[in-house]
Amino acid sequence: MDTGYQGYYLIVIGTIGMLLLASAIIIFVIYYQKKMVQEQMRRQAMEVDYQKKMMLAELTSRENERARVSKDLHDGVGVMLQVLRTTALTVAEGASQEDKNEIQNHVDEITETIRRISFDLMPADLQKFGIVKTVEELCSRLNKRSTTTITFKQAGVQFSLDQGSELLLYRIIQESVNNALRHAHSSAIHIHFTKTDQEMKVSIADNGIGFDFPSKEKGLTQTTGLGLSSIQNRANLLRATLVYEKNIPSGSIVNLFLPLL
Repeated sequence: MDTGYQGYYLIVIGTIGMLLLASAIIIFVIYYQKKMVQEQMRRQAMEVDYQKKMMLAELTSRENERARVSKDLHDGVGVMLQVLRTTALTVAEGASQEDKNEIQNHVDEITETIRRISFDLMPADLQKFGIVKTVEELCSRLNKRSTTTITFKQAGVQFSLDQGSELLLYRIIQESVNNALRHAHSSAIHIHFTKTDQEMKVSIADNGIGFDFPSKEKGLTQTTGLGLSSIQNRANLLRATLVYEKNIPSGSIVNLFLPLL
């Protein structure tokens, strides 16, 4: 074979070899980068899952403690108040009817306060009747002791969630309503449930002074005093989306989109 042809073949073979080697290196780099990205995503997913588990454990512990205190108030202090009522009226047998009425009114007032605190800590209606009846009861109780008008409306078919999800949802509603009562100076609050086949929307609207909505840039650090961190944490556990918007002409709306699939 001619020397020129041998050189040509060597150059071709060398070029092909270099291309194959370069291709192998490129494929390896791409594969390595892909594995690195997958590993990073896996670690991030594990970290998020760990954080959610820790958050759920903390909230569960807090709710268990609330339930214990609520039961102690209802079963313990409540019974003692009933005994106190009977004893006080017996001791005051010779007192005037006006004094007896005053004693009874004081005991009734204390009893109602204990029941309210017990309900706020852990509403018994939630386990018995579900989220809808419990929110209705919340509105009824708040309307009795507040000058703010609180209304509730449900649109769509009846629904039910598991007990843990209903408790998380109830706490979000309770915290949002309390925020509007304490900080927004609202005269009216409206809670609205809307359900479709895919999701449930919960809106808590007020006509107050509004507040500075959290954003991706500044996060929740400037608004944690309103309890938004607690609301966001519970929404994350529900895999729900929170959207804040201004109410027209005044006030704010907290929208929660809860997937049902």
